Amino acid sequence: MKAESAQHENRFALFLNGSDFACEVLQALQKSNMYPELLVLPEYPPAARAEPIAEMPGRSPRRLLQLAGNIDIAYAPRAQQAQCAHLLRQHGIEFILVACWPYLIGEQLLESATRAAVNIHPSLLPAYRGPDPIGAQLNSAEAHPGVSLHLLNAEFDQGDIVAQAELEPGQAGNDRSSLERRCARLGSELFIDALNGYDAGWNLVPQPPLNPGLTDSAANER
Repeated sequence: MKAESAQHENRFALFLNGSDFACEVLQALQKSNMYPELLVLPEYPPAARAEPIAEMPGRSPRRLLQLAGNIDIAYAPRAQQAQCAHLLRQHGIEFILVACWPYLIGEQLLESATRAAVNIHPSLLPAYRGPDPIGAQLNSAEAHPGVSLHLLNAEFDQGDIVAQAELEPGQAGNDRSSLERRCARLGSELFIDALNGYDAGWNLVPQPPLNPGLTDSAANER
């Protein structure tokens, strides 16, 4: 699959944390000449906190800020979603794109995007729902890893599927960084293709509900 340039400029906000996967998504979009109108982070910058945000394995806040360049950055901690929704409306945001986010995004914030709010999830949903689908697929030696682009709703990782694609055979890699990078590239292509096809209508595929007898590890983080 080769993503084509969007037919017209779509104004979108990218919601992401400082994870390596989130950074890979941002970089992949930039390489396709797709630049968010806003980057939205779930935490305030270190200077606004009592203690600085530490670099942790799998999280790269310094890399994220370097990739941001001249893109405007907004902050939307859980208690400030209404203010963030107002900001998105001011910027005329058409799409919300999420790539790693630590809590459910409320209805008011989702509806501030005039067209759609979607999430890049690095697995073929409904398989590997939860906060670490990359790690889960590596642990299970998944033979067919892939990426899903799905609508956001009131549940983690359960919105209708907009698009899915499996990584090409032999392209999955056997280490975390390789799988994250390839999934991020494929996810960005799915998003760009979805933008190009929005006016023609998306063929949404509902996901099966969770088995009520099972717990979902996505209960605390996307």
